[in-house]
Amino acid sequence: MSGRYLSALVLGAALAAFTSTAFAYSGAVTGACRADYKRFCSAHAINDPGLRRCMDQAGRSLSQACVVALVNTGEVSKARATQRWGHSF
Repeated sequence: MSGRYLSALVLGAALAAFTSTAFAYSGAVTGACRADYKRFCSAHAINDPGLRRCMDQAGRSLSQACVVALVNTGEVSKARATQRWGHSF
């Protein structure tokens, strides 16, 4: 195996690993936001960067349970949830 081929293979594997975790959601978010996802953003795949934009645009309409899960896991700041989306805690 040539050094160039091996380097490309390692780089590809590293990018795939980064991509799969970059858009991963915790089990808490997945469970709490399932209905919101289906209602507002099901046109986006779970690993699609557009999903984050879609959920942000739907922020005011998201369920309280989903917003709490997003805040608790660090996906969304509490300030954003209260100031931009109008949710209270």
